[in-house]
Amino acid sequence: MDVPCEIRLNRYRINSIDLPESVEVGPGDTLVLKLFNEGSPLHLTISAPDAARFTDFVHENIFLEEDAEIQVYLRNDVFPGTFTLQVITGYGANRSDLLVYVRDLPVPKEEKSVVVQQEPQAPPKLPVVPFAIVTVAVLLFIIYVGTGLTAFEASAFLLLIAGVLAAWFLRP
Repeated sequence: MDVPCEIRLNRYRINSIDLPESVEVGPGDTLVLKLFNEGSPLHLTISAPDAARFTDFVHENIFLEEDAEIQVYLRNDVFPGTFTLQVITGYGANRSDLLVYVRDLPVPKEEKSVVVQQEPQAPPKLPVVPFAIVTVAVLLFIIYVGTGLTAFEASAFLLLIAGVLAAWFLRP
């Protein structure tokens, strides 16, 4: 985001500097220094002696005839703090400092977590086909025990195996 800052030169007298006391920027912002010359051309130096941890901007020497813009890019990974931009005119005759406050990034709003309630699961259904087969197999075995006929025993055994296979293949 561009943060404008107006600096007016030669406004009251030759080589005069009129700038705000401070400006606030955030990590990743661009401080746009808008230079307005309201008098005769002048030599101007802008330096940032204590800004190494915030920006790569070191200094700029300008011969200013009219208006100009200087961009000071701030790094994205900086912590809150301050640094000074020095504006010097008249080959060192006049100096003014601009205090730059680097604020912390705004904390993103927390998204409310949506709790999705699961639908209650239906109680497990009784496997009808395997249950019926096993019931018939038990009845055949009871008949075998009562009569002693081997055909009922063999039928009960085969039906019991069919019930186990049906339970296996018809499982949910």
